[in-house]
Amino acid sequence: MLSDHEELNAVVTAVASVGFAVDINGHEGFIDQVKHPSWWTGATRPVVGDRLHTVVLDASRTPPRLSALPEDIRVGRSLRYTDPLIRACPPPSSARRPVDWPMVQERLGTALPADYKRLIEVYGGGVFSGVLWLMEPGCPDEMYDLLAQTVEREEILADLWAVGEAKPAELEQDGARLVPWGYSENGGEVLYWLALPGVLPEEWPVILNEGRGPLWEFHPTSSCSRFLLEVCTGSTGSYYFSDLGDFVSPSERGAFLPHAELIRP
Repeated sequence: MLSDHEELNAVVTAVASVGFAVDINGHEGFIDQVKHPSWWTGATRPVVGDRLHTVVLDASRTPPRLSALPEDIRVGRSLRYTDPLIRACPPPSSARRPVDWPMVQERLGTALPADYKRLIEVYGGGVFSGVLWLMEPGCPDEMYDLLAQTVEREEILADLWAVGEAKPAELEQDGARLVPWGYSENGGEVLYWLALPGVLPEEWPVILNEGRGPLWEFHPTSSCSRFLLEVCTGSTGSYYFSDLGDFVSPSERGAFLPHAELIRP
C-alpha cells in the first residue's frame, strides 16, 4: 500500500505517449509525461527497465500517480510530517478562512513552504500542545499574524543587533533573513524559518530565539510541521520544549485550539 508523499524507487514497466507505467516493490504506479524531467528539459525519456526516483502524488487513484520531478520530490519531503501531525493532533472541524497565498507571498517578498500552507489550510492559526502558536496571515491579533510579526520581529532584532547583541552565525550569509512562524506562550520563544539565498522554502531550516535572552537554537533538518509533530508527540530535541510534560497535561499535548476560540474580537 502506497502513501501520499512517500519517496520511492520505481522501475519502468511500460512506456506510452502519455506517460510511464512503473512497478514499486510489487505495486503498480503511473507517471504522467509532464511529471518526468524529459517533458521540461532535454533529458532522455525513460525506457522499460529504467529505475526512477519518485514521490507519490495521489495514492487514492488506480493506479497511484507518482512524479519524478525534483520539485515534487522536494515538496513531498516537506509534506511528509503533516499527515502524522494531523493524526497526532486532530484539526478543528470548523471551516477555516481562505488565504490569498499569492498576495501573502508578494507582501513577504518570498514564497512559503508547502507544509506551512497546508497546515494553515487544515488548522488555521492557533495553539498546539497548549503553548505553541502557529502564526497565520490575517490573524485578528497582530501578535500572531505572520505578516505583522515579520515586520515587527525584523525591527526588534535589528535594534538588538545594533546595540551589540550577538547575531547568530547562520545569519551572516549575505541575503539570509528570518521569517517567523511560531511563538511559545510559555517562555516567549519565537520560531523562525531561516531563509537563505538559493535555498527553496521547503528546505528552510527552523531556528528558535529564546524569549528573554540572546540565545538561539538551530534545527538544520527540521521544518515547521516536523517541529510541531515532535513537540506534540514528546519527541522534540528542543531544549525549550523538552519539559513540556511538566506543565501540560497529556490531553493538552495532543490538542489544537484555533485562534477563534482564544482571541475575542
